[in-house]
Amino acid sequence: MRRLTPAEIEAYDLVSPQIARRVQVQRTPLLTPGCSGLTIGRLVLIRNSHYTSSSHDPHLQERATAAEGNVSARQALLAHELVHVEQYARIGVRRFLWRYLREYFGNLLRLRSHKQAYRAISFEVEARTATAAWSTRQQSNSDH
Repeated sequence: MRRLTPAEIEAYDLVSPQIARRVQVQRTPLLTPGCSGLTIGRLVLIRNSHYTSSSHDPHLQERATAAEGNVSARQALLAHELVHVEQYARIGVRRFLWRYLREYFGNLLRLRSHKQAYRAISFEVEARTATAAWSTRQQSNSDH
């Protein structure tokens, strides 16, 4: 388990430094199928295979496609998970988990697709939007 370095805290400016300093990142060999990362409170679990550039996971490739310029899929994944850490801090662990699961199962009933239900969760939409904006800023900063 590790904490973010000062350089990472500065680079991942899509969350406050106070939030970023609290994060603990743990590589893990196992997560549920199709899951690249998982956040619980301030703990971010990242699948081991996502620390290598040769991963063929479609979720990681999707993030790579969404990432702009010099932002890697791995960086985009961590940025996405950091948004979840901020969400937990903002509303609390129990409320986050309750709302997340309630939205997921409601979406699943309505949409009849795991992937669509997951993508429609408001916390996931917020994390994807924030990560895309952050990625664009990183690209803009690298162009100058």
